[in-house]
Amino acid sequence: MTGPDILSAEYAADPYPFYREMLASFPVYRHPATGYHLISRHAEVTRVLQEPPFTNEIYAWQLEPVAGGRTIVQMDGEEHACYRKLMGAPLRGSNFREWIVPEIERMSAGLIEAFLDRGRADLRTDYADVMPAEVVSTLLGLPEQNRSRFRRWFVNINAFMSNFANDPAVTAAGLAARAEMADYLRPLIEDRRARPRDDLLSAFCNAEIDGVPLNDQQIQAHCSTLIAANGDGTSATIVYTLKELLLRPEHLQAALHDRSLIDRMHLEATRLNPPVHMLLRFTAADVDLPGGHIPAGSTVACMVAAAQRDPARFDEPDVFNPYRAEIDPARDFTPGGSIVHFGRGRHYCLGAHIARITVDIAVNRLLDALPDLRLAEGADLTEKGIFTRNLARLPIAFTPAPRGTTRTVQQRAAPAGLA
Repeated sequence: MTGPDILSAEYAADPYPFYREMLASFPVYRHPATGYHLISRHAEVTRVLQEPPFTNEIYAWQLEPVAGGRTIVQMDGEEHACYRKLMGAPLRGSNFREWIVPEIERMSAGLIEAFLDRGRADLRTDYADVMPAEVVSTLLGLPEQNRSRFRRWFVNINAFMSNFANDPAVTAAGLAARAEMADYLRPLIEDRRARPRDDLLSAFCNAEIDGVPLNDQQIQAHCSTLIAANGDGTSATIVYTLKELLLRPEHLQAALHDRSLIDRMHLEATRLNPPVHMLLRFTAADVDLPGGHIPAGSTVACMVAAAQRDPARFDEPDVFNPYRAEIDPARDFTPGGSIVHFGRGRHYCLGAHIARITVDIAVNRLLDALPDLRLAEGADLTEKGIFTRNLARLPIAFTPAPRGTTRTVQQRAAPAGLA
């Protein structure tokens, strides 16, 4: 008997009933059309994401073509540890928060200023979709005048990685973006080697592995990895967090009065509606899981959206409850928490820390500037996507104000773990 079809129109429209069926009756099964072995239960997803013989070599086809080379996400063992330290160190530096937070605050305020006088906006296209590309541009230290080009490459590279239907136009656009970005970065890499600045591109250009500097291709691959780590997922996280608050006025009012709750709202919104619905792994040997057998050489799809609604792990899993005991911001922004869409263990997403900061600022800035924001009348909250998922639009309404209007910004301490 065959399990749920993840390529069906019904799945694309609403995958959550399919996840309930997987969890109840098909915890491990082979999907005929893709050949993937799908796993859905939280305990087994957690195991596959962090234990041998499951590996990340699957990203050789998903990311490497648009990265222009081998990337950290497909590495394991000592090689992975070495490159993760190289990429992660600048993001944990003592001056990192002092540098990046004011920049994200500035870009968030600028985006809001652009629609403040309209009394309406689409929070996805006018706000959430723009911020991740701007954050990565800032991290890399790219010139302001070139960022519109970078945003286009950013969109096309992320679309390539989510091209579950193998659309040839999406593939072509992603490969073209890689080539154009490589040409663009080449003189910047040369400049940063000679005149390093306080940005990640300079850190990559002046880093060494075993005493050998990174070559141009390795640096470009690291830049593409940064795009992958802070791409569609950050946009969707902002959108879903705001959607849940707008649908539930009691939680919106709670967040307005206690901004420390935003971490919980963020985590619960993306537990319920994760930006990434499946993470892929490759198995290097035969494996027997409690739910079934997986032969060596298989592509394994960890259905993280199902795992995060597993009733064996979460009480009332289909209910939005930011106060639930299973959610703990102190753990769930680390490799060992209950939330699995960031990955687990040594391959925990390098972009999770940046995503947390970006979402915190994005939501806080909106609440400061638009205290009466609400869903627009007749708002259509249709979701789209298979591999990754997001609302097509998030239309809001609010009391308009002239551009340049200053509204009170609530003083707030940084959430634990952001300092």
